[in-house]
Formats: sequence, structure tokens, C-alpha cells
Amino acid sequence: METVRSRWVVPALAGLVLVSLGVGMAGGFVWDDSPLIVESSRVKDVARLGEILTTGFWETADSHDRFRAFFRPLVSSSYALDHAIWGLSPVGFHLTNLLLHFACTLLVLRICRDAGLDVRAAFCGAALFAVHPVHVESVAWISGRTDLLATLFLLVSFAAFTRGEVHRGWRWVSWVCFLAALFSKEAAAPLPAIVFVAVWVRAKPGTRLREAISASLPFFLVLALYAIVRTQALGGGTTPLYDLEPLAWVATALFVVARYLTLMILPLGLDAHYPYQPLTTLLDARVAVAVGMLALVGFGLYRLARINRRALLWPAWIALALTPVLTFGRFGDVLLADRFVYLPSVGLCVLAACGAQAVLDAGSRRWTTVAAGSFAVALVLLSAATFSRSLVWDSDERLFSDMLKTSPSSALVHNNLGRALYERDEIVRAIEHFERAAEIAPGYSQAHNNLAAGLHATGRTDEALLHYNEALRLSPGLMMAGANGGHLLVELGHVREGLEILRETARLHPDAPVALFAYSDALHLAGRSADALAVLDRIALIDAAFPSAYYLRGKIHSDAGRLDAAAREMETYLDLWDSEDRTADRARAVIANAAAS
Repeated sequence: METVRSRWVVPALAGLVLVSLGVGMAGGFVWDDSPLIVESSRVKDVARLGEILTTGFWETADSHDRFRAFFRPLVSSSYALDHAIWGLSPVGFHLTNLLLHFACTLLVLRICRDAGLDVRAAFCGAALFAVHPVHVESVAWISGRTDLLATLFLLVSFAAFTRGEVHRGWRWVSWVCFLAALFSKEAAAPLPAIVFVAVWVRAKPGTRLREAISASLPFFLVLALYAIVRTQALGGGTTPLYDLEPLAWVATALFVVARYLTLMILPLGLDAHYPYQPLTTLLDARVAVAVGMLALVGFGLYRLARINRRALLWPAWIALALTPVLTFGRFGDVLLADRFVYLPSVGLCVLAACGAQAVLDAGSRRWTTVAAGSFAVALVLLSAATFSRSLVWDSDERLFSDMLKTSPSSALVHNNLGRALYERDEIVRAIEHFERAAEIAPGYSQAHNNLAAGLHATGRTDEALLHYNEALRLSPGLMMAGANGGHLLVELGHVREGLEILRETARLHPDAPVALFAYSDALHLAGRSADALAVLDRIALIDAAFPSAYYLRGKIHSDAGRLDAAAREMETYLDLWDSEDRTADRARAVIANAAAS
């Protein structure tokens, strides 16, 4: 009978996911999607899969890179698979994210059922997970896939572990999936501790410690194996962006944990860039509020332990899953982010399902009806909030304009909004934001590089050169500053100096088509077309689908009178280039000229 009654559950969950988050499929590539996918030669070349599996998450070696300490080969592999199927159409990448979130939702349902909950109570927990607004960042943002994949594999691992206690064959599935979760994101690391607690809360008093250690030890060994592989791939540890004094860390951690709990329980004021800085003292008023809130949570846990000891696993899940994000400074300047709550929120959703089960067990038809109605209203409100929040991630301009409302003094936000405007050819407005970013953070090399590009585009070449030089002074290996600044020097007639900078940039970034293209174009400007073609050949070996290389090769052939060869290169360029701009018009003119000759 229950099988018949439960047939509605999966379609209902699918509907909730589609209605609340499906609008995100209309969005484009935003923020880190460009360097991680659009500009990544590795993602576009299936032959480089081995490189993806054995190197860091980020493709460049710039010292400002926030991802240099991340090892997430399965995420990059999923991008490569999407690209093989969809090319650079963002809808395919968004579809993958949506399907991954739906799969995670079904796994939450499975874990609720494995916990002995009624299908209706399990549905409540899974539905809450499906539409929770705090998940928008992980689903609507393609780069948020790290949390989706890590959570998916972790939940499969946990579900397989539960079955492995009865059928030993599932244990290997659990361990392998845990390793896959780690290869997706470091946030999966707390699973061994979660397994320890899961066994501890349900074991008999005299055997708790032995059983918990026995069950969790293989997971700790998998974690150790991952650490070895990660070290081999990345070459050791990295220096955090900043360190906090012990008391400052305690104050900041208390505030951050309390804020995450409020985001999960009452998801208001969501932001892609929270305007918070690390706390410096325990005397901060926000620490007192956090301590008061956590004290109430502690009292609730005490009461829960007396009613249902096994349910303590889920608050422990939340707490343990939050521990990786308390290593402040090791994931850039981000203190708080919605995506960091994706995995911890599983504990909240299962805990909510336990609450629904308690209502059902009470046996009161009246209270069950009231609770069901209240939950339905909550689902509608949460779905509406999620739908609205998804729209913010539609484009870079919309996203960073939204961030600017809450973070008007953020150099990062001004810089990224400027980049979005620059891509739309709104150069003057872009320059205003780049200038503001450099004013707020004078040591922000990216802002100086982007400001220089804007000034260059408006003919203010002397000012542009000053900012390119400042960017290189701040970050000597900054690829775009070297490529753009060196090219500008060649344009201004300082050929020897410019080519030297470009040669060094190409040496530092030998697998970066953008750096090599700038070098080859400058060589052509300097009258060294044969050398330029040789550099273009290097680009073809790295990224055969890099459009600008074909355009430049066609231009070189055209200038040399090799019209048929020029036309072939321009035709390939137009096949790869999906924008209607001046270069596309020039490419068509070369083709027409060849046809008329």
C-alpha cells in the first residue's frame, strides 16, 4: 500500500526543483565560469583529461589565484564532458547542475527513509532541501557544481555505508564514493567524523567507542589516501590569504556559525558577497548574540537527546559539515557564502523530517492538518524566494549590480561589475568601477590591469601603460597585465621592450592561449610574421578551438597576399566565433575578397 501511495513523491520533488530553480537554465556563464570553463583550454580538449585528473583546479599559475590550493578533478572532468556534449552553450551546463541537485534531493529522501521515517515525513525533508533559497548559489551558478558533486557522492557514500552494515559489498561502494566526493570538493572531508557519530548515537553504551572507531577507520584511511594524492598533485600546502589570532578566530567562528544557522532557518538577506569582515575581539556585540543563539540551540539539543538520541546525528551533521569553512583565509577573502551551506543543510532537512514524523506519530488529525497546511505555505514561499534569487544569477552585470547594493565598498564587486560592463562595450562606465576598485584596494593588481584595458580602449594609452606597470609591479606574473601591457608597448613603438615582456609572459604561461596570442599578434605588428605563425602553431597544439588564432593567421595570410589560405582560416574563425562584431565583419570581408579574386 505504501508503495502505491509513495508514487507521487519523486514527480512532486521533480516539480518543485523545476519550478523553483528551472529559471536558472536561461542564465549565462557568470563570475568564475569564464576562467574555469569558457577560457579553459583543458576543458575544451578531451585529450587533456589526464592533466585535469593530476593537477590543480585552476589552470594558470598566477600568484593572485584563489584556487591554487584546490584539487577538484571530477568537477573539471564534468565540465569537459558538458563541453563535449554542448560546446559552450550554457544551457547544457545549467541542466547538469539542475539534475545534480535533483539527484541530491532524492538522496536526502533516501536517507530520511533509511532513518526509519514515514514517506510523508521523508518527503517534507526532501522538499525543503529541493526549494531552500540558500541552495540557489550552488545550482544557478555553474561553478557552484563543486558543492553539488561533493554532496552527491557523499550522500551516496553515507547511504551505502548504512547498507554496508548489513551487506558487506556496499562498504566498497561507500569508500569509493567518499573518495569521489573528496575529488569534487574538500568540504567532503568531515564524512569520517559523521560516520563516527552515526554509529556512536545508536550503539549500546558498552560498545560505542569500539564500534564507532571500527566503522569510521576505513573512511579516515581514504581521507589519508586523498591527502597524499592531493599533495602529489599540488606540490604541498599553500600560505593562507590571512591568519587570525586565536581569540579573533573564536569570535569570527562563533559569528559565522550563528549566521549560517540563521541562513538555514530563516533565509532572508541572501547575498552572493556578504559584506562581513573577520571579527577582532570577543567583546563584539555580534559575538554576544551568537553565543545566546548557540546556547538556545544547545538547550534544544539537550532536550532532543532525552527524547530521541539517534536524532542527534543530524545536528552533528550540520556542525561537522561546517568545520571546513571555518579555516578562514584558505579559500580566498570569502568569510561567508551560501554555497558553503549546501552540504550542512542536509542535516537540517533530515532534522525537519524528524519533526514531521513526530507530528504524524502524535496521531492528532487536527494538528497533522494544521502542520501540513503550514508546511505547504512554507514551500510556496520558499519556492518563490528561490525563483526570485535564481534570476540574480542570470548575468555578470545583474549579479554584481545586486552585490553592489550590499557591498558598495568592495573592490572585488566594483572590479567584476566593471568587467561585465567592459564586455558589453560600456567602457566609460566600466572605467568608473575599475577606478573605484583601485581606489578602495590600491594593491589589487587585477583592478589596475582592468583599468588599464579600459583606458587603452578609449585611447588613453599613457595612463593605461602606467596601470599595466602597476599591475605587474604588484603581481609580476600576472598574465593579462603582461600580455596587454607588452602588446601596448609594441603598439606605441617600444617594440624591443614590449616583446621582451610578452616573451617572458609566454614563458611563465606556456599553456595559456591568451598569452601566446598576444605575443604572436605583437610579433606580426613588429613585422615578424613568420615568428608569429610559429607561435600560432603552438596555440593550435594547446587549444585547437581558440578562435582568435585562426583570425590572426587569416590576417597574416591576407596581408601577404595568400588569399585562399586567408579565407580558409577566416571561415574556421567564423565557425568558432559566436559574436557579431568588427572582427567577424573583417573576416567576412577577407573571404569575399578571396572569392572575388
